[in-house]
Amino acid sequence: MSGGGQSGQNFCASNAGFSGTPLWKLKQQGANPQKVFQDQEEAKQKAAQLAQEEEVALASFRVAVDAVTLGRPDTMLVRHLIVKDLRKVAARSMINLPTGGLFENKAPLQLFALFDGQSAAELGPMAAECCAKTLLAKLLRNMSVIPAGYENATFIRACLKKAFEDLDKEVLRNQRSITDGCGGAVALLVGEKLFTAVCGQCELVLVEAGPRKGSRQEPNVAVSMGAQQGNWGVAEDEKFLKDNGGMIFPGEGGKLMTSNPSGAITAVSRSIGDRAWKGSMGGLPGSLKFLRSIPETRSVDISWAEKHLALVMTSCPVGKAVSSSEAAVVASEFDSKPRAASGEIASKAASAPQNANGQCTALVVHFVPKDDKAIKEPAAKKAKKEAESLRLRHIVVRHQECGQPFDPVRNVAVTRSPMEAEAILRRALKELVQEAKTIRLPAGKKASMAALQPTARFTSLCKEISECSTAQKGGGMMGDLGWLQPDQLQKQFGPAFAETAKNLQPGQWSDLSSSEMGIHIFQRIA
Repeated sequence: MSGGGQSGQNFCASNAGFSGTPLWKLKQQGANPQKVFQDQEEAKQKAAQLAQEEEVALASFRVAVDAVTLGRPDTMLVRHLIVKDLRKVAARSMINLPTGGLFENKAPLQLFALFDGQSAAELGPMAAECCAKTLLAKLLRNMSVIPAGYENATFIRACLKKAFEDLDKEVLRNQRSITDGCGGAVALLVGEKLFTAVCGQCELVLVEAGPRKGSRQEPNVAVSMGAQQGNWGVAEDEKFLKDNGGMIFPGEGGKLMTSNPSGAITAVSRSIGDRAWKGSMGGLPGSLKFLRSIPETRSVDISWAEKHLALVMTSCPVGKAVSSSEAAVVASEFDSKPRAASGEIASKAASAPQNANGQCTALVVHFVPKDDKAIKEPAAKKAKKEAESLRLRHIVVRHQECGQPFDPVRNVAVTRSPMEAEAILRRALKELVQEAKTIRLPAGKKASMAALQPTARFTSLCKEISECSTAQKGGGMMGDLGWLQPDQLQKQFGPAFAETAKNLQPGQWSDLSSSEMGIHIFQRIA
């Protein structure tokens, strides 16, 4: 180790990294080194405070989100994006976002998107992949140039609209090898404000709580955010086509269609890419501009987990087999369980005969109820709570891709696929969630005591389908994993589940969770 004098010399030299000027130079220029250090410390404290405010804001607007794709394992026709903290992406890309208006107080930014190569005149995977890769850069750049004083809903919707136009230009002008097209659905959350953009025949549905009539709760309502575009029955799209020399005729099943000069036909009126349908912009001689990439945009003030419960985004084949109201029902049945909800919607669509060759993707976003009490807890109390052990019981179904595809209960090898395992557990979870709604747990510590005892339905299902040796335990110990520390949870089941588990209340069931052992559903006992 160097002596004190040498150490001080090195220390002075290293100060050039803070202000860009060595201390001796600052003194020479008349600056006060002590003042420089004070300014630096204040800047650090301010940065730490801002980071804490961002953390609190994110905790206030939590979502549970997941997506499932079924069908056509040979190709990826559908791509999706899940970005829970768009500000981090902007920071890493060194993009400065607006600070006023809707962006004030570091309002959390969350983005969910789906691009479908089946919602196009020319089907294929390339345009959807290109859009998924380039959306973030284009949208962030558009938002970064919003003028000061104009950080409002109108300009943010304009940013989304321009992002779709930019994606179209990217495919048509910069990616000449891409001949197919895609539809797209994007949901952007700026704090409690939702912005949506839909182009083509993808679906984006906002699930609203049904009205309450006395003691009776009416069914939840599905609001389609892209119903005014995407097909030739829309007056605006029909007018655009005819103004450009096209015509509409009835196709198979009465679907409205159009054809281009080469004889190809389509029922889609808007898409990204599809150069054979974009006239001179597509770069193909003799083509006419029959399709546009302009999305339908909307904005809604979200009543977080109160009036507004979830978002459901689906690929084109899903919408043909599962209505928006049916999708809303599934999202509500599996509340705060987006893996189960998206899997159920995709499975329903994939089983429809017309989707034998389709790729069915569902992305579900649940708005998690705010917990103002937890947000305001002191840091020390939060840390103590996060370090607490949890006691869980579970049902696990193994599959051929897990670490040990062998059922130790029945002593047989397991050959089912992961999706087949999820389907088995979705059925079990649906029964257990419905049963839980009929059970009234007492308040406080008594809730944990009541949750210690497994229900008759759990006991039956655990015996019937669980492939873990805990299923062979007797009485109240059936399926019991015992007490688990947070680090044990992470090691055995992964960080994503560890985060979910600590937010479960006694008696509450988790979403489907994957580990090396297989697919699980967990219930917190204590």
